[in-house]
Amino acid sequence: MTRGIARNILFGLLGALVATAVVWGQGTVTLVFSGMDPHLGQQFELRIVNKGTGAELERITVPEVPVPEFELSFAVLEEGASYRIDFYADHSGNGRYDAPPTDHAWRLELTAVSGDITLSFTHNTDFTDIAWPPAVDGMIGDEEYRHTLNDPATGIAVHWQNDVTTLHVGLVSPGTGWVAIGLDPALRMKDANIIIGAVKDGELLVQDHFGTAPTSHREDSTSQIVQAAGAEADGKTVIEFAIPLQSNDPSDKPLQPGQTVSVILAYHASSDSFSTRHSKRTTTQITLD
Repeated sequence: MTRGIARNILFGLLGALVATAVVWGQGTVTLVFSGMDPHLGQQFELRIVNKGTGAELERITVPEVPVPEFELSFAVLEEGASYRIDFYADHSGNGRYDAPPTDHAWRLELTAVSGDITLSFTHNTDFTDIAWPPAVDGMIGDEEYRHTLNDPATGIAVHWQNDVTTLHVGLVSPGTGWVAIGLDPALRMKDANIIIGAVKDGELLVQDHFGTAPTSHREDSTSQIVQAAGAEADGKTVIEFAIPLQSNDPSDKPLQPGQTVSVILAYHASSDSFSTRHSKRTTTQITLD
């Protein structure tokens, strides 16, 4: 099931379409697609990522492609920045991304952009596995993440997925207070990279911490959280975030694809204060892609 749609674009039955997101003071990239006949009637998704920060700036889902030629324009470019544009057509028709050749996927690169840019793309079979990630939107759909762990000790559900650069995590807590995960601790909390979040009055509070001792932690001077979102519903708290595998924070241990990582899970049933002692905690493991 596809979730986290930043915008749904419904094509008219025309020979072309121009969809524009305008942000004053930013450069525009216009994508001109042609020869998309093999994907008529199929779902199409696209996202734009800042290569320097790893932040996703735009994501769209087109439920069905009705025309072979169309244009998409986005005013999201900052002068001098570099970007990655990933997109795919759901060739298998199962409603989610699968690596090529099951689905057809491509990647375009923009380096040190200057001014407005127009890119032309003609359908081809030079596919790229773009490892389409979950949307960081505070909602977790069925099969949105590749992996899920339902921890019996705390009742926390951990969802995760990674590519070679970025780890996406979704946490679902059985309470309305804070929820946290600590990655790769040496002893209890010590040396763990801890992400802790809560939703208070509908607003997300999230921090990047470091385990300073077996039973203590502090906020990092610089957060490595690329993106985060959260929500409360039905007495549960959902926190989603993305962090780099290779952090530039010397306090964080690097993570490697394929690595089995010890993790700490903890939550509070009702308090949003990060200084309030947990209601339950546990230590378990996850294995990265």
